[in-house]
Amino acid sequence: MQGTLKIFLGVIATSLLNLNCSSRLVETDPEIISDTSAVVITANASQGNKGLLDYKGPVYVHIGLITDSSIGPTYWRYIKFKWGSTEEAALATPSGNNKWTYKIPNIRKFFAVPENERIQRLGILFREGNCIDTFCKVLRNADKSDIFIPVSANN
Repeated sequence: MQGTLKIFLGVIATSLLNLNCSSRLVETDPEIISDTSAVVITANASQGNKGLLDYKGPVYVHIGLITDSSIGPTYWRYIKFKWGSTEEAALATPSGNNKWTYKIPNIRKFFAVPENERIQRLGILFREGNCIDTFCKVLRNADKSDIFIPVSANN
């Protein structure tokens, strides 16, 4: 019985360690962002729907916000770049090993959101350029939904 318990506890410990070490689809620096934060967002194409896994071309972002004026919890506002565009300002930086980063110096100023509107979440998709609709390689959540990052009010 004691040997079985040791094996069971070893499996549990290994599982928890693996869970802690696993990569996420997106990470932010800083981890908690406010509406006036500078933020670096890093996407990992080995996670989520793996839509850009081993992709070698330039990667661009499609980025916008969910605010208290959005008509629904996934209704994007203040969309910065047209879908499929290859604007230089939308270009993500390769970070090696199926990863790309995108930096925003100040969320509220970047999107030109009025002070009286509360920013709730940042929506972001990493994608190839010069594409339309569904004919586009896009990194999304595993269920193919949009990626949202919570934004705290700046107190």
